[in-house]
Amino acid sequence: MSTQGLVTLLGNAQCHLRTSTNYNGVHTQFNAALNYKNKGTNTIDGSEAWCSSIVDTNQYIVAGCEVPRTFMCVALQGRGDHDQWVTSYKIRYSLDNVTWSEYRNGAAITGVTDRNTVVNHFFDTPIRARSIAIHPLTWNNHISLRCEFYTQPVQSSVTQVGADIYTGDNCALNTGSGKREVVVPVKFQFEFATLPKVALNFDQIDCTDATNQTRIGVQPRNITTKGFDCVFYTWNENKVYSLRADYIATALE
Repeated sequence: MSTQGLVTLLGNAQCHLRTSTNYNGVHTQFNAALNYKNKGTNTIDGSEAWCSSIVDTNQYIVAGCEVPRTFMCVALQGRGDHDQWVTSYKIRYSLDNVTWSEYRNGAAITGVTDRNTVVNHFFDTPIRARSIAIHPLTWNNHISLRCEFYTQPVQSSVTQVGADIYTGDNCALNTGSGKREVVVPVKFQFEFATLPKVALNFDQIDCTDATNQTRIGVQPRNITTKGFDCVFYTWNENKVYSLRADYIATALE
């Protein structure tokens, strides 16, 4: 499996990191990004990893997002400037930052075996969460790690609204009997990047029926990124002088 096409949360500064403990002020979550290296000129740059101050299985590093994300993979790496790394860990996650779940019921995931090799773990099924946490279970010498979380790209919706789709006066639905339809081509104001979903509603109905039952309908047909056909229809003995409709079209891009 590949991380190509996925979004890196730490690499793109799309999350906030917090930790259970930090060894000191230069061994914090700010040193936890995958492949982080200090300049080697002074101690201010700190260690090449997040390092906990307490060494037990209660330690963690959490990535929190402003909105829910779909997590696909986690990558782990050891400390670049010392022989310290996490050899196994578990994953916990939450959609509301209140109720937490354990991936694979808390089963151990294989970590790394040296300073710099990156080990990816692709989740069995995508994890939908706002926050996700790495909990080290075993380690070499000390709890130290660099990491990355990969998510699906966030899709935004694009919406267009249109009005005054009209059959015309005394349309073809006003004669004959049985099922009849009038098709009105509709062109979007601008072309969508992906195929949209289209919803229609009536804003004018002018019809009669001897049984006092209104039998009319409207539906989109032949939807493309550029437009669609608006199909007005009736059936039985219903007579329709004219119909008018509005639409709303939405696509994820």
